[in-house]
Amino acid sequence: MELLCSIVNSTPVWSFNLSSDKPFLCSNDDGPTILIDIFRCIQKNCEDYDSHLSLYMSQRPVCVLKDEKSIDTPTTDSIISLVLLGMAGWPIESTPSTLSEKAHKSGSYELQDITKMLPADYDEFRTATKLYELGVVEESLSVLAQMARRWYVCRSWEIEKIKEILTPLLAQFQKEEIRNYLQSPHEESDRLFISV
Repeated sequence: MELLCSIVNSTPVWSFNLSSDKPFLCSNDDGPTILIDIFRCIQKNCEDYDSHLSLYMSQRPVCVLKDEKSIDTPTTDSIISLVLLGMAGWPIESTPSTLSEKAHKSGSYELQDITKMLPADYDEFRTATKLYELGVVEESLSVLAQMARRWYVCRSWEIEKIKEILTPLLAQFQKEEIRNYLQSPHEESDRLFISV
């Protein structure tokens, strides 16, 4: 579930719709809107042994069945596959036939929006700052490094751009605090993005 949230938060193509009594994953690209009932997908798979995903296109139920080869994999893996299909622009040859209308109508969506900061990024900035204010320095730096890795991998941002964004945030830390973190970072690649 954590991976799913991280992918969704890294792209403007998808978002979580929390306006009803249960969360939905919602497509934000061109063509008919796709809604995925995450909890119902998991519930159907675990309790009913039903491999169908619970999703809607233009508020109508759509039949999408997990691949026979992946029946024993977690339902979230299948949801992540759908999310990645959306991020790839719904390629016709890979999109389930029941979603072909989406594939045909969403081809014009531009992914350039991923070059901008998203609301989730600002939320994580606030989390990192709050952790620092509470004296949890290592965890605060870890949150910033995790964001940097995600930007680099999921959004294909250049290291220099990432460092430029992180510079004002890192200015609140003492140089010694950063050095201590870099002696034993949570991930070795953190050193690419965080420096004194």
